[in-house]
Amino acid sequence: MKMTTLALAAAALALAFSAADAAPVVSLNPSTSTQLIGGTFSLEVKISGLGNEIVSAFDLNIYFNSSQLRAVSYTLGSGLGGPWDDYGIDPSLPGAPVDYFSLIASSSLVNAGVPGADDLLADEQTDDSFVMLTLNFEAIGSGVSQVWFGDGLNEREIVGRNEAFLNGLQFQDACVAVNSPTGEPGSGNNSCLRVPEPSSYALLGLGLFAAFAPSVARRRKTMA
Repeated sequence: MKMTTLALAAAALALAFSAADAAPVVSLNPSTSTQLIGGTFSLEVKISGLGNEIVSAFDLNIYFNSSQLRAVSYTLGSGLGGPWDDYGIDPSLPGAPVDYFSLIASSSLVNAGVPGADDLLADEQTDDSFVMLTLNFEAIGSGVSQVWFGDGLNEREIVGRNEAFLNGLQFQDACVAVNSPTGEPGSGNNSCLRVPEPSSYALLGLGLFAAFAPSVARRRKTMA
């Protein structure tokens, strides 16, 4: 009976993690990188695991450490299909935020109320994984900067079919290490230590549970 209970628990955990893995994921790629002061580089905002859903609009804020990085520009990804109306803030304009990107855009087809706009957009978004945006940065200061999705009101919203928000989205951040090209002491050895995603910890825990549960059950049975 105990072994049956443990097996059922393990199966329930596996199903829970499978369901989590099936949710759409919005990630920053590459997840880790190393740059030199004065250099420019890009991070892609990618969505995957959409299945039969689409992206018809989004409102995202993406933050970074302004002591290490400077926002230069951004472009909408061709995978979104077109045309799109872009309401984001150009980071090169005076008064633009200095420590985050403000990214807001929506499909012109949906905005215009074109009949069957969702299906037309689905015909253009032929993959369930594509680049939504490309963010361009300049490395300006030695150190390590996380780049992360804001989690406040209207900071991580993506709209799918029928103007409904996509639920259960997972967001994966990035890390950028910036080093000095002149090699001053303490300024040339910055690096990102990759931290496993929560789902990785969950799978590890499930593996340990499956490995040790039988021996624990046998020990309790012996003691009984």
